Amino acid sequence: MEIILIKNIKGLGKVGDIKKVADGYARNFLLPQKLAEPATESAIKKAEDLAKKKSRGEKEKLAETRKLAEKLKGKAVVIKAKEKGGKLFGSIGAKEIAAGLKKMGLEISEKSIVMEKPIKEIGEKEVKVKLGGGVEAKVKVVVEKE
Repeated sequence: MEIILIKNIKGLGKVGDIKKVADGYARNFLLPQKLAEPATESAIKKAEDLAKKKSRGEKEKLAETRKLAEKLKGKAVVIKAKEKGGKLFGSIGAKEIAAGLKKMGLEISEKSIVMEKPIKEIGEKEVKVKLGGGVEAKVKVVVEKE
């Protein structure tokens, strides 16, 4: 039986995909759980239209992400912290860097900031920011004494 997925199903497909599955699987699980609908001609056309809109939206989102990466290029986040002998009391992590970027007017999630380990010394360090869609940018973090 051919069905159109209404929700993402791990191991089967994503929303809008047209799949051929066993009749029993469709009738006893997918249709009653409202995870899929039968693939009629009108439903197939609706799914194709939805897929076109979705791909246009993804292209626009990727363009916005690239613009944000260009804005991040060459930026330096200055963070002031207490220190003694070049070593910090505590450390600078993704949360502090995200807050510094927010002060600069750039809304970046702390989950997007990739660090091997927190910064524990005064100085400069380059940090990678993963923006999604395979787009990455590097930001310089400058830690100064308070």
